[in-house]
Amino acid sequence: MTYFLPTFTWSRSISTSQDLTGSPISVTARLHLTNLQQQDFGDYYLTVNNGVGRSVTYRPGVVFQVSVFAVILLKGVGGLVTVSGSGGTGIPNQQALTLRCSYTVIPEDVVTGFTWRRVEGSSTVTIATGSVTAQTAVFLDSWKDKGIFIGDYTSSLDIQLPASHVTSSYAGTYRCEVMVLSGLGYIDTTASVLTSPSVSGLPPVQTVTAFSNFRIDCSTFTTPGNPPTTKYTWTNGGSTVSTGAVIDRRHISRSQGGDYTCTASNSQGSDSASVSVDVQYPPSMSGLPPVQAVTEFSILRIDCGTYTTPGNPPTTRYGWTFGGSTVSTVAIIDRRNISRGQGGDYTCTASNSQGSDSASVNVDIQYSASIRKFTANSVSGSVTINESSTVTLICQVDSNPNPAIKLLNGSQELTRADSSLTATYTLELNCRQRGNVSCTASNNVGRPVTQSVNLLVQCSPRLDDSVSKQLKFAATLGGDVTVSVSVLAYPLPTFTWSRSISTTQDLTGSSSPVSDISVIARLHLTNLQQQDFGDYYVTVDNGVGGLVTCTVSVVHVGPPQIPTQFRDLANATTSSLWLSWLPGFNGGHPQTFLIEYRQYSTRTWIVYNSYNDTGEMVVAEVSGLTAGHIYIFRLLVRNDYGRSKTYVFVETATVGDPTDQQNLVSSCIRTGVLAGATVGTFLLTLLIGGIFLMVLYRKGYSFGNIVIGASQKSSSHPEPADKDDREYSSLDVPTQYSNLEEESEKQQYTQLKIYENTKAEAAAEANTCEGVTEAPPVTYVSITASPYQNTGAHSQGPVHGNN
Repeated sequence: MTYFLPTFTWSRSISTSQDLTGSPISVTARLHLTNLQQQDFGDYYLTVNNGVGRSVTYRPGVVFQVSVFAVILLKGVGGLVTVSGSGGTGIPNQQALTLRCSYTVIPEDVVTGFTWRRVEGSSTVTIATGSVTAQTAVFLDSWKDKGIFIGDYTSSLDIQLPASHVTSSYAGTYRCEVMVLSGLGYIDTTASVLTSPSVSGLPPVQTVTAFSNFRIDCSTFTTPGNPPTTKYTWTNGGSTVSTGAVIDRRHISRSQGGDYTCTASNSQGSDSASVSVDVQYPPSMSGLPPVQAVTEFSILRIDCGTYTTPGNPPTTRYGWTFGGSTVSTVAIIDRRNISRGQGGDYTCTASNSQGSDSASVNVDIQYSASIRKFTANSVSGSVTINESSTVTLICQVDSNPNPAIKLLNGSQELTRADSSLTATYTLELNCRQRGNVSCTASNNVGRPVTQSVNLLVQCSPRLDDSVSKQLKFAATLGGDVTVSVSVLAYPLPTFTWSRSISTTQDLTGSSSPVSDISVIARLHLTNLQQQDFGDYYVTVDNGVGGLVTCTVSVVHVGPPQIPTQFRDLANATTSSLWLSWLPGFNGGHPQTFLIEYRQYSTRTWIVYNSYNDTGEMVVAEVSGLTAGHIYIFRLLVRNDYGRSKTYVFVETATVGDPTDQQNLVSSCIRTGVLAGATVGTFLLTLLIGGIFLMVLYRKGYSFGNIVIGASQKSSSHPEPADKDDREYSSLDVPTQYSNLEEESEKQQYTQLKIYENTKAEAAAEANTCEGVTEAPPVTYVSITASPYQNTGAHSQGPVHGNN
């Protein structure tokens, strides 16, 4: 039991000379007043305080309600009160908080009231008051409208807070005070509330920089529960990342941002709070093409934002730089009518508050090709060069992309340089290679460009090989004839006509240019007499090299000369063969060729076909033949003046096995008879063969490589030559005969020409010009050696040299 005696303080509202000290006797306060004067009459105040409740001031003679005060002024009464109690434990929403207080009082004393207070440090807060006699209880402060009085008033003053109102704020020290007439007694009890911890004040957002350290102590923001032992757990993205109060992530990455939840728990439950970890980082760039090709004078437009992954914060600033200078402060660079000088590396930089990232693109300005310089031996424009000299052509081009460069001589491609800025070619010149050589460059950006150099090639006179070199002309007695010579030379030459014998003909002649290097010299002869037939000479001079003299022959019209180079083209099939020949001089009138053939084992000649003279090598297909047979062909030529004096022959064979081959089967019984018959037949055949050969010899047929009747002997019949098995359609005549360039006697020839006086094709003959420099004539070699090949022994054969 605990009680306190009060202290008493006397006072007055006005000044007084009285001693106001007073003296307490027991719990009775006395003030002794002496020698009262007029001013001593009036009100005196007594202040009573024992440290419990409020101080009480009253005036003697004034009765006040003792139930209102914690200390009662008693007069002449003494006694004691005993108070005991215990605290309770509450669980929110589970268990009510009950505070118990019991008292006993001696019989001489009387309980006047009670009070429940919550002790908060050095002060108290009243939560309930009541009267025992009236058996009433009034709840105040945080217990108002919540508390319940569950005591019996006579011995217990218990109060209770329902579980629905129990919170941790009700835990603490409570004091139960019992007031009696003789004084006051009280007891302190402790109330416990079992609660889970609570987490509050955790910042909703925590900003960190990528690759820095992230650290939060959850206990800083946790109010422990009861019991106070607390467990902590941190989770992120559904996974536990820490089992302590502190989460500490070092070098945090952008993928580790997001909501982090701290859970504080004890045996009573848990509480959680989340913080959004905002990991900030700079933007990044990727995918910007390393090269951007644009055409000159077009638009360059690149959106850097397309290749940027925004950082955090996402607000991004952009800048484009070129050549050390800023050319744009936005994501898009837009350059119109871009020129080649604006090509190069452009760098885009994307940045935010955390940093930046950059990427570069090489802008390739493409433009059409232009020729910077085109020279021949380092000279542009026009260049004069001697024949057989070499000239070096160099073409230099400015272009992007690199162009394809062609060096051309007319339409002939000399060389080609792909994806290059320079093309070079060394050309060995001849008379015909004069004129413009050109350089053409193109790169698919613009149109091709061309530049030319004019080559002037000085060359001495020679016969023009692009026309016939035939210098033999036919005419009739008393007729007219115009002889001509086509000459190639630069500069163009002069012509002088002459004859080794006197003549009445006008030898002035004339000439007319065909091109800047080709000219035709003509001499017109009229009313030809016998002495006018023969050789004429034309001397050609252009100041380059020496004089050139050509011999031109005028002959009487007559039968044509026999063709030359009659041969098999070795393109045999099972039913056809190909033949070719070169026409001879036509005698001054159009000539016709006739082909006849027979099988080797027969005597009958079959006329196959006739062919007109075209002035060129004649190629003919002979079809309708039998497989695996040997054939002999002969060729005859004629014009209106007669026929050639002899035939020319060729022997060849179709491919395959003979279809009429018979097998001889003999019987052993008739062996003698058959053997006798065979011997007899053989002797008879020899006799007939001898007679047949004698007849042919007298008729002028040729055997081997000898023409019979030409004062030469016949050779023995050779074995048939191997045949090529290549096939040609009879409707498709070959236009090139490279395999005709062989002949057993390697004869030389020049092409035929149509002569004005006869309108006929000239023979394949060439007269040699003295002092002329020219390429060697084409040599043809027979593919298949034939026992009937013309040997050129005839007097009408090609003439080489002066007639």
